[in-house]
Amino acid sequence: MALLSVHCVTVNARDPEALAGFWAALIGGTPKDAGNHFVLVDPGEGRVPLLFQRSDDDNPRPGWIHLDCGTPDREAAIETITGLGGALAERRSDSNGDWIVMTDPEGNPFCI
Repeated sequence: MALLSVHCVTVNARDPEALAGFWAALIGGTPKDAGNHFVLVDPGEGRVPLLFQRSDDDNPRPGWIHLDCGTPDREAAIETITGLGGALAERRSDSNGDWIVMTDPEGNPFCI
């Protein structure tokens, strides 16, 4: 049994609306305001949606993305992930919910 399932791929963007429009033209779907400066593109048909979040940071590595993953037991997932060499970066929340930022052994972030 798999520990995590991918819910969407999140992309940092200076202009989330414009970037979401570009990707919607490529993968299908219509950009939708998801609140808190997030724009969702759901291509439907069981395909993984893309979520664009506003970032004003200069990105030294173009194309930086992270996975947003779901699990029925976050605390068990954290234990497994850290046991495999990952790390808990931070616990976050906003008006849409809460999540945990993890990093893989190379420091790449992903959320559960």
